[in-house]
Amino acid sequence: MDKKRVVKLVLFIAFITICISAYSIYSKGKETIDTKYGLAYGDPNAKIKLVEYMSFQCIDCYELHENIGDTLRDKIKNGEIYYVVKHVDFEKFKYDDVIFNRIDNLDKIETVDYIMDNYKTWSKMKNVKDVEEFFKLGAIKKDRVEMQKHILSERDDLGIDFIPTFYLNGEKHVGSFTEKEFNKMISDVK
Repeated sequence: MDKKRVVKLVLFIAFITICISAYSIYSKGKETIDTKYGLAYGDPNAKIKLVEYMSFQCIDCYELHENIGDTLRDKIKNGEIYYVVKHVDFEKFKYDDVIFNRIDNLDKIETVDYIMDNYKTWSKMKNVKDVEEFFKLGAIKKDRVEMQKHILSERDDLGIDFIPTFYLNGEKHVGSFTEKEFNKMISDVK
């Protein structure tokens, strides 16, 4: 092999190595999150996709909703954000699954707002019957039970061990954030 070919080969390999390195640096910390299973709100073609793993009875999830709920709702309505709720139930939350699997109109963001806005009332109730009456819960919705199975599998695959955990265009964020912090995250994505 002559010198020219060796130099070209070395330059080609160097170029490929640089491209791969740049890609791995750019994509580090980003996940491709399936939006098939979950409760979806907004325009699926929105530039920003927010997928949140949360629980109705989780205090940190409640705080996140209190902090960013108005901003999130506005950004969903103006087509800026596509929001997918991935409900995650933990055994310690005794009413959570009952609400998720039986409440009507969960396809409307207002229902999620109603659940979270009344958190301080229903989360302190002494038994499931009181929660059933408060929310006027119907029969178990089998599609939600199946949805939950897929979501719990996703949670395990992604190694999510704390909620709320949300992915903003694939970038993982864990915990409750202020409205100011959330707005900064959104502007960083734009």
